[in-house]
Amino acid sequence: MDYIFLLLGSMIVITCFYFIVSPFFNRSGENDSHSEEKGAEMPLEMIYAAVNELEMDFLMKKLTKDDFEAMKTQYHTLAASYLKPEKVQNKNQPKGNVDKADREILKELNKIRKQKGTKG
Repeated sequence: MDYIFLLLGSMIVITCFYFIVSPFFNRSGENDSHSEEKGAEMPLEMIYAAVNELEMDFLMKKLTKDDFEAMKTQYHTLAASYLKPEKVQNKNQPKGNVDKADREILKELNKIRKQKGTKG
């Protein structure tokens, strides 16, 4: 009976040791993939959080109006600089596929209208 308690106790200790030590030996590639996806969004979220903190500080009279406006414009220009590459990337996408799809939709609508016009 003592051997069973000894065996169960050692299994619990080994399991706890494994869970404590395993994060230190994980592959770093697994965590990098998640950070790359959120990499572009994190700075914007941090900027907006900083602006929110500025507004709270201004409302609590910790900042003067001039300091608040200067820092707010600085953060807004920083956020705009992060958003600018996204807008440029969206403009570079080919619009031919969209135009082609629109033309096909209009053709189908005209066919349906003609069919309804001949039936009615």
